[in-house]
Amino acid sequence: MKKIFMRLSAIASLCCIALTAAAQGDANYLTRPIRLVVPSTAGGEPDILARLIAHHMTTDLGQPIVVDNKVGAGGLIGVASVATAKPDGYTIGIVYQAVLALSPHLIVKKLFDPLTDISPIGLISVSGNALMVPTKSPIGSYADLASRAKANPGKLSFGSWGEGSAGHISGEVMKKSAGLDIPHIPYKGSNEALMGMLSGEINATFGGWGLASTQAKAGAVRVLAVTSPQRSPMFPNAPTFKELGIPFGLNSWYGLVAPKNLPAPVLKRLEGALQKAVNQPEVATKLQGMGMQSQSSSAAQLRDRIHNDYDIWGKKIHEVGIQAR
Repeated sequence: MKKIFMRLSAIASLCCIALTAAAQGDANYLTRPIRLVVPSTAGGEPDILARLIAHHMTTDLGQPIVVDNKVGAGGLIGVASVATAKPDGYTIGIVYQAVLALSPHLIVKKLFDPLTDISPIGLISVSGNALMVPTKSPIGSYADLASRAKANPGKLSFGSWGEGSAGHISGEVMKKSAGLDIPHIPYKGSNEALMGMLSGEINATFGGWGLASTQAKAGAVRVLAVTSPQRSPMFPNAPTFKELGIPFGLNSWYGLVAPKNLPAPVLKRLEGALQKAVNQPEVATKLQGMGMQSQSSSAAQLRDRIHNDYDIWGKKIHEVGIQAR
């Protein structure tokens, strides 16, 4: 009995030491400002989202979160700076689906490994992309688009916000699945592709839910389909790609990450602060206005999503024959 008591006492002591160490690690962590890397220019969607989340996380963490815009290589430069930073919790970054799950498949010289070089913290939001045509277009549905494309090979065209973008690859998957000959016209951004479509340069384009919703409400565009797994609440009458027989459906998303090997107590603290921020009603309202749905998650759930989306995008890029450069 005495031996059992001594063992239990030893175990209890070890637990206390572990808890104390974790508490001390957390206490020693928040002593200076945190840098939040945004891999895009100031004023862009990632920047707006980062500043919104930073405001609420600052209140919870008790330390300022300073936004640092690092632009280049479609977001890869900014995320690489996070991946190579010291894993002390003072450098974190906002990321989106394409920069972790899509873009790494399209470059030969890897700046970082999205599966091993970062510590996911949690999700912020989910959304999707939409296939649009002008309201003045005679194309009334996806079936109509496909029918016209088959009757006039190479005559119709679609646009996206760049070569190798999610919109481009979604369009290539659509073409391959339905056997359509519709050339892709890349633009420098979603707004440029939209303007190209409205001016008659192209017949259709892909764009984010926020852009599509704004233009649909203004009566400028008609949404034919969405690329998300489920129908969008913004376009309840628009079918998903899967409903149309196109074997593809992924939500786009935003999340927070840190360098790999982040200490567990620090990760837990950041994870909790992010979840509190995302679940604020003000954040949900702001995101809805940007065409997104707020969605918090654990660090493990974001890690699983990154791995899943990375595998799916990789397969689709290979299937449609887009080569890394």
